[in-house]
Amino acid sequence: MSYGLGVDIGTTYTAAAVSDTSGTRAIPLGRDLVVSSVVFATEGGELITGDAADGESRKQPLRASHSHKRRLADPTPLKICDVVRSPALLMAAQLRDAVSLATALRGRPPESVVLTCPAVWGPYRREHFSEVSRLAGVPDAVVVTEPEAAAMHHSVERRLGEGEIVGVYDLGGGTFDATVLQARRHGMEILGTPEGVERLGGIDFDESLLALVDQRVDGEITRLDPADAGQARVLLAVREACRGAKEELSATAEAVLRLHLPDGTREVTVTRAEFERAVAPQLALTTDAFRRTIASAGLSADDLASVLLVGGSSQIPLVADMLSEAVGKPLRVGLHPKLAVALGAAALARTALPRSPAAPPAPPAARPPVVLPHPVAGRPAGPPAPAGVPGPVNTPVHLGPPNPAGPPPLAGQSLPAGQSLPAGPSLPAAPRAATVQELPVRRRTFAASPPSKAARGRRTPVIAAAAVAVLCTGAITAAVLTSGGDTTESPVPAAANATSGSPAPSGTPFLHDGRDVAPFHSMIGSEANWAGTALTADGKASQPAVEVRPADVNGSKDGRQVTWTGKGAAQFYVQNPQGRLDARSYLESGTLTFDVVVIKAPTADVSLAAHCGYPCAAQLNATRSLRRLPVGQKATMRIPLSCFAGKGLNAAAVDVPFLVHTTGTFEAKFAEVRWDRSGATGSAPVTSCADLS
Repeated sequence: MSYGLGVDIGTTYTAAAVSDTSGTRAIPLGRDLVVSSVVFATEGGELITGDAADGESRKQPLRASHSHKRRLADPTPLKICDVVRSPALLMAAQLRDAVSLATALRGRPPESVVLTCPAVWGPYRREHFSEVSRLAGVPDAVVVTEPEAAAMHHSVERRLGEGEIVGVYDLGGGTFDATVLQARRHGMEILGTPEGVERLGGIDFDESLLALVDQRVDGEITRLDPADAGQARVLLAVREACRGAKEELSATAEAVLRLHLPDGTREVTVTRAEFERAVAPQLALTTDAFRRTIASAGLSADDLASVLLVGGSSQIPLVADMLSEAVGKPLRVGLHPKLAVALGAAALARTALPRSPAAPPAPPAARPPVVLPHPVAGRPAGPPAPAGVPGPVNTPVHLGPPNPAGPPPLAGQSLPAGQSLPAGPSLPAAPRAATVQELPVRRRTFAASPPSKAARGRRTPVIAAAAVAVLCTGAITAAVLTSGGDTTESPVPAAANATSGSPAPSGTPFLHDGRDVAPFHSMIGSEANWAGTALTADGKASQPAVEVRPADVNGSKDGRQVTWTGKGAAQFYVQNPQGRLDARSYLESGTLTFDVVVIKAPTADVSLAAHCGYPCAAQLNATRSLRRLPVGQKATMRIPLSCFAGKGLNAAAVDVPFLVHTTGTFEAKFAEVRWDRSGATGSAPVTSCADLS
């Protein structure tokens, strides 16, 4: 019998469910229906998940990864025992094993697979998330938002009348989503703009409780060294004790934590009132976001029939108290809050099943790969770009291990009415310049034994142009990129790219005389918004970890002063959101050239990077070179472009030619940023590739 599979890869837990003509039900991924979202890397490099990974992580915590879903699209490398693995790869291991288990239990692969993601994720994270299904060998998986899936399950548990409006309050392990949905004849429709708090969930409440407990034990927990294997095991046990106490406080007035610390065993009693005081400010953010979501749909709380509580953390009693006070509507909780999203995803997967599955489906390898379109968040990826400056159409940049294979282009395929998922941004695939890190095909046998321990806004599509004009080499020509990667050149008047009366530098300028040279424009990004913030018309932009403003380098306001505050990873970059630059002719003797004035020397590693569309990128370590520069004095840096090519850059499809990234404090002015075709042959010194390692 054909069946659909729904998989909810959460920050702390993972769940799966199947749906067929007989109904929808959760399947056990381990001893319980849900398993911890932990991935363990064996000494041989194999990635194991579920109960097996959970057990091994207690013995060797340095080989395990927890909460990596939060790190998706984070440019800071994620290392397990000094081996960099992307969050997408780790999540793909979880998806692969969920599909393998469902296949073993049902005796055949699922006919359709639906994955879920937070509604607050924008196109940038969605594109990274699309890598999960590709790496797991499930390229035709459909992605829906977690609130949509939860509402679908709710409509099955309690049939909704057509036109009925419900609010979804989804507080899980790592994110919070607020969404308003209206029941239609064939599904649920999102109203207004989904809101959320991307880094707020159960693990943050665990941290609040841990901080409270740490005070009671005089800072013994803070003094633990997470890099030490023995102390890391103690810290993991403490975190698990806090998580257990948090869950216990949802049912009792107090909880006792027994902690085995290096200085001896300590017992700490925490009351529900103390815990609620610690997390109340965080929960206030969720109710504020929920009210904004309702208002964005042109509604008031009175228009809601009810509010659906989803996610394990929504069971904290204070949530119901604060939400009832905020909206005054009935609160509905499903029978299984941790399973609601997976069950709803499975129900949606069933709608994609063939109507008449008379013949068995062809094996996956024999079917042509089909990538179903992914939904695009109604919430903008960042502040609107200034007039005349387009926002990022392609994904913003990503600093991580170079991976030259771009995501496959998205192809449209319809779902039943009411479940339409508009296509997200598509990128032309970059040529494979190296072996892509993919998961090995690994089958598990679960035959005779249990699983191993081992107005009302609506979403609008963002569609990338099929052919766009991009700035090319020093003669200033326009290159039209086709889907096949060929280019056709035609003359363009030089005045079209002039941004001031002063002459442009030789080569291809990106930032000249204090202004961006079209079609490139400057952006900043950080953990607060990796989708990127465009500079305003007066050359300014700000995020908590980075800000930029005009500055004098060679003359009046001819440069950009960038300040990294040390409040997390952040980057400043110039990007062509309309297409790719074919820069292969620059590689032999070309350089990335720019004027720089160091105001404050970097306190952490600084990366210089160039990108050719996610996940193709190349980065160089410029820390030593920048620290050598005299503070307050202008210098001109010339970086051989061959250094980037040696790190895996595909020079035929460059969309971000200049990027500076650091996690520490750093302040510098940048001006006259360009790629010089013959920069390495001039008289000025050129930084060697050896100095950038």
